[in-house]
Amino acid sequence: MIQFPAILKLSGQDELLLSETQSHFMQHYQLQQPYLLSDDLLIDSAGRAYPLKPCPVETVAPSMVKEFALPELTALVQAHFFASAQTCVTKIQAPDIQTLFSLLKHNS
Repeated sequence: MIQFPAILKLSGQDELLLSETQSHFMQHYQLQQPYLLSDDLLIDSAGRAYPLKPCPVETVAPSMVKEFALPELTALVQAHFFASAQTCVTKIQAPDIQTLFSLLKHNS
């Protein structure tokens, strides 16, 4: 089961889209759906990644494609902040995945 908040990681883009709830995710999904590629991912707050095609929240048992470790997710968040040129990315560290999501929430 997908745990929210979650982030959309679109291929070829460093910016991450934070979805705090399932309904917020569906809004993002509907806007992005025509442009989604097969390697675009939804990464939940437990670090589990799901393909965005088909829509993972509309399936009974979404199929996880990868589980991100904290260092991998930290690198994604660092790339996100670097792309927006808002902070010194080397200072972005977190003790857990939920803290990384909190950083994204406070940045949006």
